[in-house]
Amino acid sequence: MAIVLRRSYIKAKEHLIPTSKQKMHLPSCIFGLLNNRSFAEDKGNNPEFINSTILVENGFNVQELPVVVRKLKNITEMNDDTTTQSTKPTADPANYHLIQAEFKQCVDLRDVFSLLSKCTKITPNIALGAMERIYDLEKEPHALLDLKGTHIHLAKGAILDKLLKVVTKTEDTQTILNILKSFSTFMEPYKHQFCDELLFRTIDNKMSIEQLCMFTAFLTENKSDPKYAETIDKLWVGFEQRESEINETNIALIFNILAGLKVSKRIVLSLLEQKLSDLWQKIKVPVMQDILNSFLEEKYLAMQSFALVGRWINTNIHALDEDSFLDIVSKITRLKYTDDQIEKAVEKYVKLKINKIESHVLIVGILNYCMQFQICNTHILNSCSDFFINRARTIPPSFLKSYIYPFGYLSFDPKNSSQFWKIAEAVVDDHFYKINTEDLCSIILSHIYVGKYPIKLANKIFSSEYLYKVNNSEVLRSLHLVDTALSLECADYSGPLLPKDQWSKPVAQDVRITNIINKIHKTLVAVAGGADKLSVNVTIPHFSDKTYLIDVLLHPAGLDFTMNWKRTPRNENIAILIHLPDHYCSDNKQLVGPQMMRIKHLRLLGLKVVSVKYSAISQYYTSYNKNNLQKYLIECIKHAEECL
Repeated sequence: MAIVLRRSYIKAKEHLIPTSKQKMHLPSCIFGLLNNRSFAEDKGNNPEFINSTILVENGFNVQELPVVVRKLKNITEMNDDTTTQSTKPTADPANYHLIQAEFKQCVDLRDVFSLLSKCTKITPNIALGAMERIYDLEKEPHALLDLKGTHIHLAKGAILDKLLKVVTKTEDTQTILNILKSFSTFMEPYKHQFCDELLFRTIDNKMSIEQLCMFTAFLTENKSDPKYAETIDKLWVGFEQRESEINETNIALIFNILAGLKVSKRIVLSLLEQKLSDLWQKIKVPVMQDILNSFLEEKYLAMQSFALVGRWINTNIHALDEDSFLDIVSKITRLKYTDDQIEKAVEKYVKLKINKIESHVLIVGILNYCMQFQICNTHILNSCSDFFINRARTIPPSFLKSYIYPFGYLSFDPKNSSQFWKIAEAVVDDHFYKINTEDLCSIILSHIYVGKYPIKLANKIFSSEYLYKVNNSEVLRSLHLVDTALSLECADYSGPLLPKDQWSKPVAQDVRITNIINKIHKTLVAVAGGADKLSVNVTIPHFSDKTYLIDVLLHPAGLDFTMNWKRTPRNENIAILIHLPDHYCSDNKQLVGPQMMRIKHLRLLGLKVVSVKYSAISQYYTSYNKNNLQKYLIECIKHAEECL
């Protein structure tokens, strides 16, 4: 018995890898040889094939992937031209219903056999119709009462076997796929056999891309069956062979089946990435939406492919209606990826269509995108503010925070500032009791971040009737921050209205800041002039929020800041704030609203404030440049902002 690998999917190429036993040529991106160990270890009992593995080169990576080796009793059975055989059906599937109607008139097995004998050629559809009718008759015992003896039953077994072979050997692959997907209990025992037949057709290159995806989807949906589960990762060969048939339409189908792959996922994904690079300009909107869905489901992260998506969005922005634009922007936001191309596309869209946009949810999607990536784009935000001014009264209360908070958080005061904030306060006041307390706090803070003070809203939220219903500790923390902020900044505010928070939990410093402080501690001590003049991770007493957390404090020697900070002269203590990359808007220059308020409030409390970039001190530290690190810190301290 000869064991060979079908030449239809192992074609001669230029790459070779020799062993002491043999050499083998393989397809593009593949090199290697059958792993001989797997022959001995294979425990399958299928008489037609053996499972094996092959080494595959994928860029700089080499991995071992499963393949199927067909057993041939006669070497002349090999056919080098199998790849040219048609994958199209040879009969009209619609005929199946007519054939079924004919067989349903049969009242016993004799009638079925008689009808079959009249057929000049038994097609797959005729075979399926006969098999289904035999199954139905066996469920009706009264129809078999006249069939005594074993001859009919033996004939039935022989005929069923013959019919099964007719279906299996049909060139109409779609018929076999349809049987697999059917819920017929009669066909269930034969589905493993059909699965093997489709696997053979895969390695013989007789399956189209669409059929391969359909087959993979079926196996994935039924992977609780070990037979189907072990077959899935053997189908990668089919996708490699049909690479030239992957186009701008069916590429999404392959992305959709990635979730079912395991060991072969990398090589199929590599193929898809290359095809996406070739086809991105031709891809239509629904297909790209499907691809982005797959990215989300797979938690996919590949900057090269994401960059292509960015180019696609910018190129196809004119073809996106409101629903598709919202869908794509929302998916990009969830993928946590953006670039200049995508930002330009969003800007272009709102500039051209802001006066035609009807969906308030679309504007929320755009503002969520800006918030996710901290994009302070003048054109985008001004266009969104125009929409809000014109449609504020029609926006559901649950969406008001999403419309208002981004402007304050991004430290952006719209061009129509007075009108925007006046309408914002009025609309929130109208729907005050329909908005949850946490959202109300965010809306008020958004005003404060840009120097606006909604006293009417504050009086409502701090009324005894309203506060009586608040019992959540996190919500109370937010209320304390609002009360403190208004008390420090707004002369017309009659607060503080809440008692000092004496028993709150300590504020946790960001671990990245804690680590970098530990690493550069000696340099900080040198800048401060001694260890007794330096404190780290200091929270101002009775101000229990990260807004009032000081990363590094320079102070007179021996000062107990927790007890005596108010007694020290103004501007004598220096608060050093280490700003992380996410403390800035996307331009890496403008601080976000909470950080701007943090600086302002510390200055109002009598401290000099120094802003230091985490990225800068990390770079000095990692390059062992202590001298320039010290110079940088000293220079920042020279330009400290004095108290207000």
